[in-house]
Amino acid sequence: MALLAGYAARINLPEALDRHLSFELTSPNAIRPTDIILAFVGGVLTGARRFAHIEALRHDEVLGELLGIRRFPSDVTIMRHFTRFGQKELYERFEPLRAWQIKQMTPPGSYTQDLDSSVFERYGKQEGAVLGYNPKKHRRPSHHPLLATLEENRSVIHSWLRSGNTASVSCATEFLGEALAALPAGAVAKAIRGDSGFDSEKVFAFLEGRGLRYAISARFMRGVKKEVQAISGWRELDADVSVAETVFQAKSWSRPRRLVVIRQRDRPNDFVRGKELFDDKAYLYQGIFTDLPDAPEEVWRFYRKRAVLETRIRELKWDYGLDGFCMKKFYATEAAFRMVCFAYNLMQQFQKELGIRTKKTLGVVRTMVLACGAELGRDGHKMVLRLSLSGKRRERFRGYYDKIFHWEKPNGVAVETG
Repeated sequence: MALLAGYAARINLPEALDRHLSFELTSPNAIRPTDIILAFVGGVLTGARRFAHIEALRHDEVLGELLGIRRFPSDVTIMRHFTRFGQKELYERFEPLRAWQIKQMTPPGSYTQDLDSSVFERYGKQEGAVLGYNPKKHRRPSHHPLLATLEENRSVIHSWLRSGNTASVSCATEFLGEALAALPAGAVAKAIRGDSGFDSEKVFAFLEGRGLRYAISARFMRGVKKEVQAISGWRELDADVSVAETVFQAKSWSRPRRLVVIRQRDRPNDFVRGKELFDDKAYLYQGIFTDLPDAPEEVWRFYRKRAVLETRIRELKWDYGLDGFCMKKFYATEAAFRMVCFAYNLMQQFQKELGIRTKKTLGVVRTMVLACGAELGRDGHKMVLRLSLSGKRRERFRGYYDKIFHWEKPNGVAVETG
């Protein structure tokens, strides 16, 4: 965590948190809001999946000293702080903080934006936790968040927490507008990818009106099924996969749109994405509405890269506890939800700065970089952090240390003593 604390100081993270997320406090004994947020982020990155898990860090003097926290807050204090956020505070405080972070992560260029929703099961009585679509735990109250990510820099560029009975397409154009507006100057979205929840005339018209390319999975409603069944010109890519394309216009649509269809043979013990549509159970089908000019197989290959977003959502749930920090008040839960997304983006920046080229999950980064026994002591009047590192791991750490602290003179005592 010394490396991460050094990186946070290098990008002026405490100052940014103090500038955007501070509240006017009246109690002279109150803990600074910046310290509360740093404690929460530190807890998330060290493995906390519930507010109660952060309580274990209160007596970790080393972590508190590294993060610059004057007095480590309790889990109750952290939860109470998030209850300060209402809808107005979320917009006025989190939006500038998100813009500050995204600007650092997103240099000028073209980007592909991916859209997806998820389901967070809830236990208890929380605002917005109601019955809705839940494929795993039926009749279980849930929240239904929306997330937008960028493929090129692996960042969560925008996120909403919504009630469990909200459809994926509900307010999708508003969400898309905010996600596109979140791109800094010089960065443009070249294409949008989304699952079947965004198969809607409103979404298509919104993207076409802005001149954006898109590839969105089709819902196999009755009209789409009839159109797919009428296809005769299938072109085989191999023994198991065939592609075709047609033009489809629903009754409620203003114009017809291109539909790329993929037919895959359903083989035993093989994971194939698609749906069984007709009496022939040997094949599974997948449809993609698109305005891309490429060949059908190229559109399919382009769309398949969107599956990376699903793995990121799983990582956000399993490693960052995105679905675990829940409170009774809806906007308090959304504040914690957005702060976890902020911590995720921070870790992507941190990995890039360390020179880790391939994407690593937080669990792997903890083992490689963050998890290490340490002792806080003094060498004369200087505070020294002694780390229990040896062999190849110490050499690797020294390489990371030089990249993060190249703007300072390294403390030889802290590293060389092991």
